[in-house]
Amino acid sequence: MNLQILGFWDYLVIGLYLLFIIGTGLLFNHVNKNVDEYFRGGGSMLWWMAGMSSIAASISAWSFTGASAKVYQSGFLLPMVWFIGTPISCAILWYMAPRFRQMRVITSIEAVARRFGFGTEQFYVYMLLPMALFWGGVGINTIAVIVGAAFNIPTAVAILCLGVTVTLMAMLGGQWAVAATDFVQTLLMFLTVAVVVYFSVNLPEIGGIMNLQNTLPERHFDFSQFARFELVLFWCLVMQVITVINTLNLNTEGAKYLQVKDAAQARGMVLLRFFLMFVLPLSILMQLPAMCAATIFPDMSTLFPDLKIPEEGAFLAMAFHTLPQGMLGLLICGMFAASMSSMDTALNRNAGYFVRNVYIKYLNKRASDHRQLVVGKIFTAVFGLIIVLIGLFVDQLRDVNLFDLFQILNAIIWLPSLVPAALGIIYKKTPGWSGWSTVMVGLLVAMIASNLYSPERMQALLGYSAPLNPTENTDGRFIFVSLIVLVSTVSWFFFTSLFYKRTTLDYQERVNEFFQDMKTPVVHEEVHSNEQDHMQYQLVGLMALVFGGFILLGVLIPNPLWGRFCFMFVGGALFLIGVVLFGMSHRMKRKSMSLAAKGKR
Repeated sequence: MNLQILGFWDYLVIGLYLLFIIGTGLLFNHVNKNVDEYFRGGGSMLWWMAGMSSIAASISAWSFTGASAKVYQSGFLLPMVWFIGTPISCAILWYMAPRFRQMRVITSIEAVARRFGFGTEQFYVYMLLPMALFWGGVGINTIAVIVGAAFNIPTAVAILCLGVTVTLMAMLGGQWAVAATDFVQTLLMFLTVAVVVYFSVNLPEIGGIMNLQNTLPERHFDFSQFARFELVLFWCLVMQVITVINTLNLNTEGAKYLQVKDAAQARGMVLLRFFLMFVLPLSILMQLPAMCAATIFPDMSTLFPDLKIPEEGAFLAMAFHTLPQGMLGLLICGMFAASMSSMDTALNRNAGYFVRNVYIKYLNKRASDHRQLVVGKIFTAVFGLIIVLIGLFVDQLRDVNLFDLFQILNAIIWLPSLVPAALGIIYKKTPGWSGWSTVMVGLLVAMIASNLYSPERMQALLGYSAPLNPTENTDGRFIFVSLIVLVSTVSWFFFTSLFYKRTTLDYQERVNEFFQDMKTPVVHEEVHSNEQDHMQYQLVGLMALVFGGFILLGVLIPNPLWGRFCFMFVGGALFLIGVVLFGMSHRMKRKSMSLAAKGKR
């Protein structure tokens, strides 16, 4: 059975939304006066804007495709791993977030240079640039899977349309536009997902959230039905360890904290993450529709016969089943928003790496600030083209589901780069070459471990008499490779500390200065800081007012009364937030004018 998912009103909503995204780039174009503001918002962002942008980066479109496919199969296992990991990561960030901000750099690679020196800096540039472009291509392919299925168009066409839109926004508005758009779009995503969750769990076949245990498949609660206990336990432990290391990694999580004003704002970001992901808790609630889909649609291939992995459409199927006209278009917009932050990493941040760590060091050492800004915009566009091409390439080759694809690539490629970047900012007594050499050791070991792995070897290691099933085989490969890479890279990094005393005094002094800076608070120039605060409240408030008002017009779409209430809830909440932010901007402006008047007396 094929689904005609989107109607006229959904297409209209999505079309106006894409114009809104490009308009955001134009709105913030005048804000970027130098490269610092273009690549990290001048280090002047407030906690609520940078914090929501950071959360958007952790909730990608993959959460609604690859992760949903995993949840469709295994139920509460993956959401519970995320839930348990939140307080652990937040506790670490409470200590590290201020130190990230106080590194006094524009790009995270510049922090790598301060910690490890020129050699490791250049190694990371030439490693992270292609890796981030690759992940950007995978990310755009992820959202294109949903958009293509929803529009009933080829995934390649969806990749092209999405890539052009995001590239224009990032190129015109820089990091200010990306973070502001992340804030409004992530709110939109949460509100729309809340509607899907409410209607999904209250379907007659489900019977409410308190009845989930009676209506969801037994495998959603008994994890041993798809994998044996030891494998499930090892998988959970490895996922937690990788989450902790990623929390410390200045090139991923840490890069977001470079954007805020000071240590207090950085810790505000941490509190926002803890509240949304643990207190609410969104990490579990957002996956409830995919679990319900296992009961409502036990055979996803009949709904999405053209998807390579039909289960990746589980969340979308529930949205189609429950949402009124026009609201599904909003959900597609929200999922698109979820992919925006990973796209930003491959576009704006990578352009920053190129300009600050390659262009001004090799190609034009005397480049003016304006020249760097222009080059940054040009290479944002160039990288946009590259990730579109990579997205098309990934779509041609992919024959495994997105969750398994991410697991395999994380273990083999991403994990080796995380360890030195994470450990290097908490332990300083290693030589400069400890950074790049640890990555090389990790990549070499990962390739060897991947070739050494076999289902039979894993079966023997665990002492199982019966062969591994397909799920156990995939998870077993991830566990096997990840553990070997972790042990080898951590061991090698600390082994290099034996050579620390042989490093030059100049290197040791530079590293000591870097660690001292991480402990020293950043002091903002008060007048400029107040202007930037006012700008953020005003422009983001205006965006929320406009988009919230636009969504409120959805009550005019010919829907039943419950459908009109959906638009009132989503649009009304967004509009109210806009009123609060815009009102605070006027309050700050009046306060500044009052202080200026007193100063003239």
